[in-house]
Parts: sequence; structure tokens; C-alpha cells
Amino acid sequence: MSSPIFIGSAFVAQYPTGGGVFWVPLQYLLGLRELGHDAWWLEMLWTRGDAARDRESIDGFWRQAEAFGVADRIVLLHLPDSTRDGVQGRVEYLGLDEAAFAARRRDALLINVANSVTAPYRAGFPRTALLDVDPGTFQLWAREWDMGVGGHDAHLTIGVNLGAPDSPIPLDGVPWARVWPTVHLASWPVQSPPPAGARYTTVTQWWNNHYAFLDGETYDCNKRSGFLPLMPLPGRAGIEPEIAANLHADETEDRALLARHGWRLVDPDVVTGSAADFRRYVQGSRGELSASKPAYVKARAGWISDRTICYLASGRPCLVEATGAESHLPPSKGLRFFSTLEDAVEVVRATEADYAAASLEARELAEEVFSSRVVLPQLLAAAGA
Repeated sequence: MSSPIFIGSAFVAQYPTGGGVFWVPLQYLLGLRELGHDAWWLEMLWTRGDAARDRESIDGFWRQAEAFGVADRIVLLHLPDSTRDGVQGRVEYLGLDEAAFAARRRDALLINVANSVTAPYRAGFPRTALLDVDPGTFQLWAREWDMGVGGHDAHLTIGVNLGAPDSPIPLDGVPWARVWPTVHLASWPVQSPPPAGARYTTVTQWWNNHYAFLDGETYDCNKRSGFLPLMPLPGRAGIEPEIAANLHADETEDRALLARHGWRLVDPDVVTGSAADFRRYVQGSRGELSASKPAYVKARAGWISDRTICYLASGRPCLVEATGAESHLPPSKGLRFFSTLEDAVEVVRATEADYAAASLEARELAEEVFSSRVVLPQLLAAAGA
């Protein structure tokens, strides 16, 4: 067996109801294991200043890990009196004790997703690769804050269009290796045709209040801004799409806006509150229909969602807003892109006109482009493994 490989994350345990988020490192862990690698998941949890809340997050995270049979492949570092950007304090080791973790990482590769593992905690790894999953905005944020750029041995991004003439994002001399996000096909088997009444769906954060800036231009990361131009779509296309989005009860204006235009709204904590729930929700859908964050559209970095490829693997067609990825993919009825409301209406109609073919080609695209058996060897080569 090869040297160990750790997938580093700091965004899962802190979000116990984010079922889709759990799948991000899990896809890599399962895919690497399937390929015969000694793969591990390193999860970081900085305190939120509430010991009871921290413990609840750890327990919830561990229950999901056990449910998917991967608890024995996880090391969780709980930092009970530290903050991510503050003074380093005690470390509580779960999964492996301190000595076992030190021995395991001695000749390991760390694939550090979104710079989750900060410099003090990646010091024991002989080789580290930064994996950017927010292309465009990540490069802009790295100009202002320490995002790990320059502190790793290799730099990987899912921004397959970064550096292209139509992407305005400066790379500042960083040799970004471009890789697709990945899906573990065995965990996402192709599904039978959806039941009657199944809707096109998506799962999203309606707000996140993040922005990036370049040359006086604002890059808006709020999904709400991306969906607003699509409000008339249900009436124009003759469908009732569904959004699992975190609108609070007092956001009555947006709730009324969605309802008035024929968008169904559901609570993501209810329908996708665990990794198993997220999979059921995706596979019970007719397909995915989603705007992209305006920042991704403007950056033209080629972002594609880790969520979208789960729909594809399940044989569920995806209709998503273009970000530059479309120019790097083979044409497929299973994954159609739009840039305007009129485009969106047309891709809905085209998909519905031959839904069976769209379903078939969705799975074929997942197998050909996004499968862990295709992506991970390329990722490891780019990481220098």
C-alpha cells in the first residue's frame, strides 16, 4: 500500500445539519480507499466558545461517520480553547491519539481542502497540496488574507477555466493545477426514473454575506442574487422547482416572492440534515435546477458544484448557470448550462422533451469525467504523490 493520504477539512463538524457538506471530504476518502490507498480524513474543529455546542457537533459528526462505516479512518482535532486565527491552545485528538497520528502522518500527503488545516497543524506532513474549491473568489481572497497560497508544495483548483482569456482572475504566478470535483460512483448508484410529481431541486445557502473585490468590481457570493433574475422561470417553463434554502421565518418578503412566482421552498435542515438525507433528497428529485453565485459567473473560473455531480451520478439531469466549466466538458443532454432567463427556459424545455436521454447522459458524464476513478489519479499526480 502507498504512503498515507489525508483529506483535510474544517467545515464539516462545525455544520452538523449540512448533509451535503459531509459528502465533500467523504467522496475523496471513499474514492481513495477504493483505489487501494491508505486514506484518512483529518477534520479540524475550532471552538465556537460554547463547550456544549462543540460536543454536540463532535457527537453528530461521529454518528454520521459511523453510519457510513468510516469512523475508523478519521482523525478529528478539537481545539477547545483556540480560534482559527488566534493563539494555539490544547488539542483533543479523536480517532487516533497524538502519537499514532504523528506516526501516521510522518510520510503522508495532506490534501488540504480550502486551506482548512492551518500552518501549525500541517507542519508534521512532509508534503501538502492545497485544494481550492471556491475558484475565482479564493484567488482574490488570497491577495488579502492568508489562504495557504505559497505555504503548500502543490496548488490544485477545481477552477478548470482559471487562466483562460475570458476569466479576469489574476493568478499572480501561482501554478494552479486544474482538476474536476469528484464523486464516488458506488455511493451514488444510478436511480430508476423519478416518481410522479418529483421536482427539479437544489440545496443552497440563500445568504452568506461574503464578497470579493478586484479592480473596483464586487464579486457577490450570495446565492439570492443569482436566483432573483430567474424568478419568472416556473411560469415560463411550466414547472414547479424546489429550493432547499436557509431563509429565516422573518424573511417574509423573499418567501412571498418565491411563492408568488411558483418556487417551492423547503428547510434544508429538515430535508438534507444528514449525509443520508442529502442523498435521498438528490436521488428523489427529477434533476437539479440552480443559479450559480454571481461571483462564480463573473469570475468565469469554471466552477462546478460538488452537489451537481451527485445529481449526475444518480441519473438526474442538471440545469445550471454557466461559470466557464461548459467549455471544458463534452456536450451532454444530462448537464445543460444557461446564462439568461431565456436560456434557462430553453434548457428546461429541451430536457423535458427527451428526459430519458438526459438521465442516461447524466450518469454517463459522471462516469466519464467526475468519477473518483478518473479524477483522483490526476489529482494525486498533480499533488506530487
